[in-house]
Amino acid sequence: MTREAAPQREGCLLGDRYRLLERIDAGGAGEVWRARDERLEREVAVKLLGASADEAFRSRFTDEARRAATISHPNVVTVFDEGQDGPDAYMVMEFVRGRTLRDLAAERGALQPLEAARIVAQIADALDAAHAAGVIHCDVKPANVILDERGTAKLTDFGVARAARGPAEHELIATPRYIAPERIEGKVPTPASDVYGLGLVAFELIAGHPPFQGVDTDDLLRERLEGPPPSLRRERPGIAPEIDVVVAKALARDPARRYQTAGAFARDLLSAVRGERTVTMPVIPPAARTLRRSGARFGTGNALALLAIVAILAGVALLFLDFPRAGIPGLGPAASPTAAAHLTPNVVGKNVKDAANILLAAGFRDSQGRPLIPWQVQPGATGAACSVVRQDPAAQTPYQPGATATLYLVPGNCGGG
Repeated sequence: MTREAAPQREGCLLGDRYRLLERIDAGGAGEVWRARDERLEREVAVKLLGASADEAFRSRFTDEARRAATISHPNVVTVFDEGQDGPDAYMVMEFVRGRTLRDLAAERGALQPLEAARIVAQIADALDAAHAAGVIHCDVKPANVILDERGTAKLTDFGVARAARGPAEHELIATPRYIAPERIEGKVPTPASDVYGLGLVAFELIAGHPPFQGVDTDDLLRERLEGPPPSLRRERPGIAPEIDVVVAKALARDPARRYQTAGAFARDLLSAVRGERTVTMPVIPPAARTLRRSGARFGTGNALALLAIVAILAGVALLFLDFPRAGIPGLGPAASPTAAAHLTPNVVGKNVKDAANILLAAGFRDSQGRPLIPWQVQPGATGAACSVVRQDPAAQTPYQPGATATLYLVPGNCGGG
């Protein structure tokens, strides 16, 4: 069914039951119609694949529709039925009067963080329910979230992206701007893949536009695979650093370093927005690939660990260098070497990466944003490997921004001092 021929289908009856009334959306995977269920006399939405989808795709689409129908949740668009009429496979869903988040973002631009966080929390509830039922959405994006007339967010279009697993079909319906890195690499999607999509939705609602705006598809996918998570504070100055850190964790390239449930991400985002607590999870840069050093030899494990630690500290330093100074604790416009001293945060017991993140945010860096946080192994210390057993200056000791903080670590494969 071509897009030009679609209007001719208005009034057609699918499966001797669903009367097509109005096409309301169209995309690579088919079309969405407002229709009438003549048996139950109610309005419904019909996702129609059309004749261009091959038999294998239609079969998988049907299977996914049946799985999606098992999800019953107020923030999920309910799937009522599925079927096939001639060459057309279709899915019948609840018809929701409202507008998509894509339309909302286009109309209003950046939302207030609390409003955005509340919408994200509703989508997270829907995803957690889906994941509990064994269903991965695979295409979480603003266009697949509808805000109804009461402001309730409803996630729709379950199963369509997952149904398209062949190379040609993937090319047909993929949304490069919202694909998780592991899916670009061809790996099996997991709940963490949906968390990544939800992180992108949160970024877009708060920033007013998606990350990497204007970037070509090839460069976009390369950034997704090789670059650090995008910075909200770079796109919207004044956003609290805690919010940026939470969203960055949801957008970590490695699925294991993301929030493992959508609900956990939403709770941290709401807490950060409300200022209820400070979130100090580190922003993880791309994994190290090689280490070369002339005149010296390293074991493979130590070399990778050393490069990973250096990359982590450098990535965090660059992240905070990009932050507006007014938004970093202790580095407001009036801060200077002669300003009143601050109290050193307590990082004893924390992993070296977390400790570095906290101290960087507190101002232990030079004027170029480079970390002033040397560390070394403390022989004989016990505890979790590479955790901090002592710090200098000690916790709650007065310091000036630009000072140096030394960390003493439990022995382990920390990469060298």
